Amino acid sequence: MAETDYARASVLLFDPVHVNQRTTRYALFEIGFRQIECVSSLREFKSTLAETAPALVVAETSATDTDIFNLVRSVRRGDLGNNPFSVMLLTTWSRDTSHIRKAIECGADDVIVRPFSTMFAEERVKTLIKNRKEFIVTSDYIGPDRRKDTERSSDAPPLKVPNFLQATVENDYEALNNANQWIREARETVTAERLRRLAMRIVITVELQLSKAGAGDNPLVRLDVADLGRSARELKAQLIKANRREAAEVAEALIDQIRAMGDGSSVPASSLRLIKELSMGAYAAFANGETLERSKDEIGRTVTNLRKRLQAKAELAQRRAELAAEQAATSGAGEGATADDAGQVQNAGIKRAAM
Repeated sequence: MAETDYARASVLLFDPVHVNQRTTRYALFEIGFRQIECVSSLREFKSTLAETAPALVVAETSATDTDIFNLVRSVRRGDLGNNPFSVMLLTTWSRDTSHIRKAIECGADDVIVRPFSTMFAEERVKTLIKNRKEFIVTSDYIGPDRRKDTERSSDAPPLKVPNFLQATVENDYEALNNANQWIREARETVTAERLRRLAMRIVITVELQLSKAGAGDNPLVRLDVADLGRSARELKAQLIKANRREAAEVAEALIDQIRAMGDGSSVPASSLRLIKELSMGAYAAFANGETLERSKDEIGRTVTNLRKRLQAKAELAQRRAELAAEQAATSGAGEGATADDAGQVQNAGIKRAAM
């Protein structure tokens, strides 16, 4: 077993509250970290992330949750800093489930609720070193794969990403010497998978709409043109970042076609099919001719599942509306009967309403 020396690893610690920052710094020092850079403003935190490559990032989220979550996403997407796979640990005083869920969904490796003991923090850090989760890539998420095996419906395999916290504390010379190549290869894999997912997102939306039209029923939801546009623009941005200009031109044509649909209230099937072809073409141009054929089954399953969920949601809404109407009718009848049976004298307002 490799010897673990936390003193080798650099840590970036963000907390706008100095008392809490000192407490966390003390805990990190007790664990064994020595290279701890502390910042208290978001500007410092962002600039330090951009200019350095800390082995571990620890950030408090209670007061600046939205900003911190967006910064974590930027790091994971490769828009901020040199290492999208930095180990990122978030802390919070909040026990609100919505807050904690958002912290998890931004792509952080772990979330610790305060107050916590040094021993507890050390156990979580050890887990991030020895048993860090593999990553999963979707159209709008890059981060640890927290799905249970029984929930897997995607053909996208989890990705093993660089763990420089482990490489540093264990003094793994090979990993450290090949750091740039390791990151580059992992980024290429993530980029390819994200582009595939963006193209699939567009195809699935179109297929769902076409399947409803083919079944002859009324659409359960209006075509989400805004979401299609966002996906297409992100597809183009990622293609430009990957220096695939020809593929980006196809994505630009896709954006124009989506823009021409207006609010999506009455889009002909031919336009939907063209959008599907353009999204598949943009991905094929990026992937040197590889198509989304291997994703065909997954697309079909996703469309079927979405359609079932939308149908169930519509039926539930209808049942609730019918129940509310029945309750209103029963309540109205009951109130009238009670007043008459009790021999109560109606006031003038009630008499006028009854007339």
